[in-house]
Amino acid sequence: MEVSTKLFNAQATKNFGKINEQIQDTQAKIASGKSFLKASDDPVTASNLSAKREQKILLDRFVKNGHTAKTRLDLADSGLNQVINVLTRFSEISIQAANDTNGVDDRLAMVKEMEELATLVLEITNTQDANGKSIFAGFKAATSAFNQRLEYVGDRGNHALQVSENMKVVSGLDGGTVFGSIKTDYGRKSIFEILENSINAAKTASQVSSKGTAPAKAELELAVSRNPQNWSFDLEGSEGKININMNLSQASISDLRDEINLHTDKTGIEATYDDTTKKITLSEKFAGTITVSNLDIEGVDGATREPEFYFQMESIDGEGNKIGYPRQIVDQDQVMSTSVGDIKKSINHISNQLAFIGAQTRKTDQQLNFLGERLTIVTAEVSELGDADLTKLVTDLQATIVNRDAAQAAFVRIGQQSLFDFLR
Repeated sequence: MEVSTKLFNAQATKNFGKINEQIQDTQAKIASGKSFLKASDDPVTASNLSAKREQKILLDRFVKNGHTAKTRLDLADSGLNQVINVLTRFSEISIQAANDTNGVDDRLAMVKEMEELATLVLEITNTQDANGKSIFAGFKAATSAFNQRLEYVGDRGNHALQVSENMKVVSGLDGGTVFGSIKTDYGRKSIFEILENSINAAKTASQVSSKGTAPAKAELELAVSRNPQNWSFDLEGSEGKININMNLSQASISDLRDEINLHTDKTGIEATYDDTTKKITLSEKFAGTITVSNLDIEGVDGATREPEFYFQMESIDGEGNKIGYPRQIVDQDQVMSTSVGDIKKSINHISNQLAFIGAQTRKTDQQLNFLGERLTIVTAEVSELGDADLTKLVTDLQATIVNRDAAQAAFVRIGQQSLFDFLR
């Protein structure tokens, strides 16, 4: 008869079950590499680990935003530098086109290159990132910044990405600010207006001028609108220079004669008007040089392929014969010198935008470096809290198995004993 009780067997089985569960848990920890499998195993550590993991997720998102911003800023930087290079070449050609030594064929070749460069600028302004998002369209990044009519179709929003709990970096600029609002002496213009003005000015460079001179006597023919428009220009003779500023129309050209004669004592120039030819004759009382310059006509804000309003000025000798060749004196916006100046202003304007992009890039780089350091620390803390000590776990597992096997052997031996074993 064996000495065994139901209670003894039940207790032994329960203990062996606990040991087996302990072995299974240790094996699971080794397999997963985690120091605990359930929050209930270590509530305090589990809570700390959860907080650190959330922080790591947040830092990963900031790093991703930083790299996205960096990519977009690099594209913007590259695009703006390309535009500056194009405008620099454009300026060089414009200066060449203004040189009277160039013939018609030379200017046509220059105009062709200028047109190609203008097309290149349009392509650059519509630069997209790897996701097909326009860099210079503001918040309307799904569309091109400028359409084929050279109109800005984006908005004035500036993309900004969060790169820390309290810091954002601008990842792009709106094309309306960068390319559509360049300050010139005659108001704000878009880069495409300035380029078109330059091209048109180059086409007409051989036939127009911003200033006309004549010795002693000159004849002026006005190409003027039917409707009144303001004309302003400088008139200079032997006695001095004045500015004429008045409204003119086809019906009031004779008013210009009267205005000039009001200031004869200041210029030495007298004017007469031929009602038949609609022309004004200027005579210098002391046979000095007559100069007409700095013409500014209301409504003329840029160069056109064919100037519509202008002075046609011709020199006349003492016998009334025309000498030399006629000069077409046009609004200052029509001449190459103005276009060259506007291109330089464009380069300065875009350089300022480029400086802003550079500042944002440096800010992003610095933040990415800082985020990398923070992420390294947090990752180490997550590892320290959640990763298992495999050496210790394997040692514990081996010790637990040895203890279990020893206990099972003892249980079997005890279970085999009879009453006579205890009576010895």
